[in-house]
Amino acid sequence: MMLMDRPTNHPVVQATIVFLTGLLLVLGILLIANPVVFALCVSLGLFAVLSPAVDYFQQRGWPTTKAAGTVMALATVGLILFAALLYPLLMSQVRQISEQVSHLDQQLFLVLSNTNVWLLAHDISAINAQELTDSTLKQVSEQASSTIHSMSDFFTHIATSLVLIPLVTFFLLCDFVLLRNQAMQLLPNRHFELGWLIYIRAATQLQSYIRGISIQAMIMATVTTIGFWLAGIDYAPLLGIIVGLLNMIPFFGISLAKIPPVVAVLISSDPSALNIILALAVVFIAQAVDNAYVIPRIVAKAASLHPLTVMLGVMLGGYYFGFFGLILTIPVLFSIKVVFNELVRGMRRQHLKPLMSSL
Repeated sequence: MMLMDRPTNHPVVQATIVFLTGLLLVLGILLIANPVVFALCVSLGLFAVLSPAVDYFQQRGWPTTKAAGTVMALATVGLILFAALLYPLLMSQVRQISEQVSHLDQQLFLVLSNTNVWLLAHDISAINAQELTDSTLKQVSEQASSTIHSMSDFFTHIATSLVLIPLVTFFLLCDFVLLRNQAMQLLPNRHFELGWLIYIRAATQLQSYIRGISIQAMIMATVTTIGFWLAGIDYAPLLGIIVGLLNMIPFFGISLAKIPPVVAVLISSDPSALNIILALAVVFIAQAVDNAYVIPRIVAKAASLHPLTVMLGVMLGGYYFGFFGLILTIPVLFSIKVVFNELVRGMRRQHLKPLMSSL
């Protein structure tokens, strides 16, 4: 009974000490490996997405190396074909947007002036077109500039890691089980079962979440691209990809995803209030489909975090780590939650074993 009198033997205290020690160790490793952290994170994400395909080939009797090589080859060919088809179109649209964005204020003022004429013709109170133009452009420019800067850094990191990411992903697909088992062997025997349970729980939830948001982004990009094309909105493929990526950001992505279509309409050859409404309608419909069908069935509630925690975490992640932080905040937060909860549960079991054996 003396064990229960010492505060440091309390399961929650022990779990907290172990958790903080492990967290400091992880932060130290990340600090040392800072130049390659981005490539490692992307590789782990690709591993989570591609590993089911490797498992499928292995179940059919293929050696691990052959299965991993085949999956990587198929993924690489698919990516090259996708880039070959879309890259020239996307770059052309980016150049057009950069050339026309300087006339954004004039286009917005024209749209609001035409809207004013329509309001007056229908005996509705007019709006101050110049004042609304200035305030709208200020809000849009503030949000758009920070988002574009973050996304630019994100894709710059990807471009500089193009060699490392495929290599690390391939070796993870081949040797992840071996590396995992070797890491588990480092645990003391009395903590081996606890370590295995924590890994299973965290890895399963993390892989499920990564696959879910990847599928979600692809579905959103496809649906919005088709919607913009049907609505006659310019730059449909580029807008669809941007909306799909922004929608991966919890809470704030829903708002940010509405800015690019509006800007695209304003700098297009036919800026009008109707086209702005159509562009926003496409985003609203796609997000309604996402909320009603995609998230419940694919993403589900893998994170199981309180909305306030998610909101504050995303804000801090975006502030300190940019677009990369916006996307990674949620998996990091729920991984921390799963690890700590399992540590507390495991420590309680170990704390009760001596007591039960003494009865």
